[in-house]
Amino acid sequence: MLLNYIIFLIIPLVSGSLDNFQAEFVDPSISEQKMFNELLDKLLKLEIDKIDVTEILSTFEKPFIKTFPCDKTDVNELVVNVVETRLSGFTVPEEHEGSLILGGTYSWQCKITTSSKGVITMDCDNTIKLNPDVINPNEEKDPRVQDVDNLVIMYHELLHGQLMLDAITSSQQWQKDVCNKTPSDKIDYSYSDKEHVTINPLQEEFTSQLVKQKGGAFFLEEITPKQTSNGKFSVNITERDTLPLPLNSGILVTYRGSNLEEPSVTFPENEITLSGTLQDLSKSATAWIYIFGDKFQEPVQIEQVPQWIKNNAKWWSSGTISDIEFFRGIEYLIQNDVMQIQDVQQNSNPSTEIPSWIKNNAKWWSQDQISDGEFIAGIKYLIEAGIIAYQ
Repeated sequence: MLLNYIIFLIIPLVSGSLDNFQAEFVDPSISEQKMFNELLDKLLKLEIDKIDVTEILSTFEKPFIKTFPCDKTDVNELVVNVVETRLSGFTVPEEHEGSLILGGTYSWQCKITTSSKGVITMDCDNTIKLNPDVINPNEEKDPRVQDVDNLVIMYHELLHGQLMLDAITSSQQWQKDVCNKTPSDKIDYSYSDKEHVTINPLQEEFTSQLVKQKGGAFFLEEITPKQTSNGKFSVNITERDTLPLPLNSGILVTYRGSNLEEPSVTFPENEITLSGTLQDLSKSATAWIYIFGDKFQEPVQIEQVPQWIKNNAKWWSSGTISDIEFFRGIEYLIQNDVMQIQDVQQNSNPSTEIPSWIKNNAKWWSQDQISDGEFIAGIKYLIEAGIIAYQ
């Protein structure tokens, strides 16, 4: 018997950087600032492998200053680099439409001034912009997919800043080039990776980890012109029974890509297939596919958690109180309908060992570093594993 399936087609989210584009700064609205702060907070709390963007984030708070000497044979004797970044209101000039990532942009905007003593100063007043219509779209979208897309956009744009900052800090080639610049010369922004040679694999790995963390599977497909017949192609992505999803549920497939016309994903039986046509027959196409279970529900709802429960969580995570004492607090939440757990499927082979991540969750929850829902997801795991009895 075939399962029920749901497919969503997501319009490609294009992203990118602007180099040396002199635009009038627009103050962000209150909602744009709030959107940026919330998204950044989520990014910083992620516990997945990613490039450290701490230095570029520091430029939002105060100027990042890097000074280095030049050789005697260079035009200049000393270079002073000053880098700042501001959140700008989202506006896209007409001349850039179609070539920018609509999800966001990071713009490097630097000017060179010199003094009579051979000191050259490069002042960079950079901006980051996020498109509210993409981050908070009007149409309803699976929250897992929306969250992944939003975090990828933020990470992508900060990489455009961090990679260039890395060059300013440590690239001898870039530093040598600047040591021989005059105010009328153009600055080399190529290290910001406008062509996404470095960023693409970084964001692909980042996306894969995010999707997996949310219980789904991520697939990256590159279709070369040789794999097509006059541009048309059909490739097998994976098999349904190999996915890390419950076999008795349907699946939700979200896909987007570049250089694709009329892409579609089909799975009449077990095989999941991507089909479409190359827009440019001289270039390869790339497709990202997310696959989740077809139904998303908030695992729990919590209201008015007593402070002593959080104290218990903190003491339990540090070994101050026993498992039994901690579980009594959980029992209180359930019995008083403060905690509501749905769709629990208990394991037929119960476990007796509590994973370390559960105690870490308890500690972070007691410190308000993770949400109530994230904490209770761990409690649900304990019930499903048979560590906590629940009926």
